[in-house]
Amino acid sequence: MNNRWLILLLFCACAFPIFAQETTAWNELNQTAKKHLINLVGIDTSASHPDEIAAARYIYKQLNEQKIDWDIFIPRKGRANLMARIKGTDPQQKPLLLISHLDTANAQQGWTFPPFKATLKDGNIYGLGTTDAKNYTAVYLTLFTWLAKQEQKPVRDIIFLATSGEETGSEPGLLWLGNTHWDKIKPGYALNEGGGIIKDTNGTDIVFAEAATKLYMDIKITALGNEGHTSIPQENNAVYNLSQALSKLENFNPPARVTAPARTLLTAILPLQDEDGKTTIQMLLFDENPKNRQTAAELMAQDPFFKTQLKDIITPTQISSPTDPGSTSASASAILNVRLLPDTDPDAFFAQLQALFEDDDHIVLEVLERPQTPTPTAMDGTDPLFASIKVTAQKLAPGAITVPGLSPASGDNEFLRKLGVITYGLGPDMAIVEGNTAHAADEHIREQDFYHQLEFVAGVVFDFAYGQDLLPLTSQNTTTPTK
Repeated sequence: MNNRWLILLLFCACAFPIFAQETTAWNELNQTAKKHLINLVGIDTSASHPDEIAAARYIYKQLNEQKIDWDIFIPRKGRANLMARIKGTDPQQKPLLLISHLDTANAQQGWTFPPFKATLKDGNIYGLGTTDAKNYTAVYLTLFTWLAKQEQKPVRDIIFLATSGEETGSEPGLLWLGNTHWDKIKPGYALNEGGGIIKDTNGTDIVFAEAATKLYMDIKITALGNEGHTSIPQENNAVYNLSQALSKLENFNPPARVTAPARTLLTAILPLQDEDGKTTIQMLLFDENPKNRQTAAELMAQDPFFKTQLKDIITPTQISSPTDPGSTSASASAILNVRLLPDTDPDAFFAQLQALFEDDDHIVLEVLERPQTPTPTAMDGTDPLFASIKVTAQKLAPGAITVPGLSPASGDNEFLRKLGVITYGLGPDMAIVEGNTAHAADEHIREQDFYHQLEFVAGVVFDFAYGQDLLPLTSQNTTTPTK
């Protein structure tokens, strides 16, 4: 037999079993992560019933099975933060933190699936927390327990941390840990929720690594009026006054601004645009005439996602009014949830809103929750963790553009950055507006996107903490594994 064919046959005989083993390993990891997600969804940790102790108990039982040491930090009854660590070989290398939160938002009205029981249908996994953020907890727990079993040790420590109360301001979670137990955690880098892979119709994916967040602010607006029996109409009706005030806020249009993260994003996606899109972005970024830049910004802000990147956003949420339908009240109020650009001064913004009603004695504004300032510095993508994100992106989505971006939401990442931790949010495949079901009825994640999320996080951890892939990563654009 020709030696060349003999070598080929030997290669194939070796390669197929190895390929099968690698595929089996990923399949097992996927199924383990799926099991964890299903079980975690079944534990009600919603903001009104945050049984985080039960979720922490589930996690530490998994760690116990692998003989992994863990610590639990309990700020008060029912609330819990849980941490485990894999020691690295080089204590000079700063640890990598994999962090997610145990709590979820409350279940909204309109669910057609049970929110606290995972339902698998049409390739989706439905349940409260499947995208925010029990999918992250399931991914990190799966990867962490698998890594702990491997003979090869990471260069740097890998920390798994599940926290309390993120949906309600992190007071029993990361804020408390930062003030009381940070010396036991103290990472240098972190991966958390946020961001994701934006699938582009023209074939170029965008890996959106959350590098900054908008500022969270709650304002109460109260309209005053005359109280009395509805049988005698009142000219000064508080509900009407509130409605007119909300209408004025709906038409309030603060000027757009290009922050550093937005500039980075727009520069990165510029080559992907059609002629009109390129012209608009170039005008916004480079035109010397401020009027032209503002015109371009207003055009881009017609898109909901770009509006989040360029403008401060006000959204009315809770409305309160009298409970007796036969009476008018002396007041009616609403909560304004505000998401500010990172460089917005919260006090100056509040003063702008007050100025809208300076001639109206019937309207009173009050700050309920003010953003913590100063704002942490945005990540700029020049650090080694972002380099590992880029390397992994090219393995899993060849040709993808990887960019540090501004998240429209807010969360624990801003607290981590204030603590000096280089932090990125890295999530599953995402459709930014229409595909986002977090905090909505029938929250769900595509099963395949969940598995992609696991592989992407694993790839980043492999590259950043080990310097090599412990399992080959498969390009999501092909069926052939990357060697």
